[in-house]
Amino acid sequence: MRAACFLAVIAASLVAGQPRAVSLQAPYGPEHQLVSPNGVYSLFGIQSPINAENALWLEDRKTHQRKIVFPVTVQTLTVAWAPDSAAFLANDRAASDIENAYIFDVKTLDRLDLTERITAHAEPRFRKEQNDHSYFHATCWLDARHVEVELYGHTDGIPKGTHVQAGACFNLRYRVSRDGAVQKLSQRIASLDSKDCDTIESTQH
Repeated sequence: MRAACFLAVIAASLVAGQPRAVSLQAPYGPEHQLVSPNGVYSLFGIQSPINAENALWLEDRKTHQRKIVFPVTVQTLTVAWAPDSAAFLANDRAASDIENAYIFDVKTLDRLDLTERITAHAEPRFRKEQNDHSYFHATCWLDARHVEVELYGHTDGIPKGTHVQAGACFNLRYRVSRDGAVQKLSQRIASLDSKDCDTIESTQH
């Protein structure tokens, strides 16, 4: 399944189809584009030198028309084209405690919020509004219609009388379709004081 992933990052000398997502590295700008598999579109990021107006852009390589996709933290943006070039995913890690994942339709730029969709299906203790340590990362395209998404992080300890019960670390994997259907694939959960947390909370991106 991992071998079928179509992951890449916007950076110099990279082309579509990288097997894993990596953090976006400088230099930024239209000179360093991620081209869609069909060669029609490209994505690039621009970082403003004077303010926080960083953004992901989409360009039609035939007409050279450019559209802003959405404001992002360019330094930590990872993206992946769908194998049919009809959509792309984007992971925006805006801060050390925030990462959200999205799918965009290339024609309309309509956005599917993967964080929102998975939060609606996750157990309450793993949901973002209940937990400051939940991260959402789309790892790859499973096919032209589905992506794999990780929900990972840890919960805080729970007071039990005079003691505190240790929280839990977790890594949940989901299959999400472009129309928003969610299916859980697997989960790993362990007590926060367990040695297993070193691997459970480490991600593959």
